[in-house]
Amino acid sequence: MLRFLTRKLAYGLAILIGINLLTFVLFFKVNTPDDMARMQLGGKRVTPEAIEKWKAERGYDRPLFFNEQEQGIAKLSNTLFTDSSLRMFAFDFGRADSGRDIASEIVRRAGPSIALALPTFVVGLGVSIVLALGLAFLEPPTLIFGAPFCAWCSCPFRRFFSL
Repeated sequence: MLRFLTRKLAYGLAILIGINLLTFVLFFKVNTPDDMARMQLGGKRVTPEAIEKWKAERGYDRPLFFNEQEQGIAKLSNTLFTDSSLRMFAFDFGRADSGRDIASEIVRRAGPSIALALPTFVVGLGVSIVLALGLAFLEPPTLIFGAPFCAWCSCPFRRFFSL
């Protein structure tokens, strides 16, 4: 049992690291630090010095994954990816550009989100159980073959699966 739990925890950690890496790569490939600086500073008439200053203030002037200027393990640890990942795994999400603490914003907005999601989940689960039990007990062929069609018709994404 201990081996099973250890293996599941290792899989979970690998998935978290993989998602973190994928998100980081997509974020910085789509929106480079230079582009972020231009957007924040006002578009096309921004000087390269202002962009470099903005990046240095926010820590975006460091290499993303590999720092060739450092020695030893610092080549991997003194990078933007390592710094942001370690802070995120410690639940330190930093501050938004407007100065608000992101962790406190998550805590503040979690209550209303759960208040909307939980009743929706409970009602959906109840309807699903009632329909499943009805199909299991009644077993008319019309319901057995008609249920998947009804489920397909009620699917909000049916336009992706249309023939």
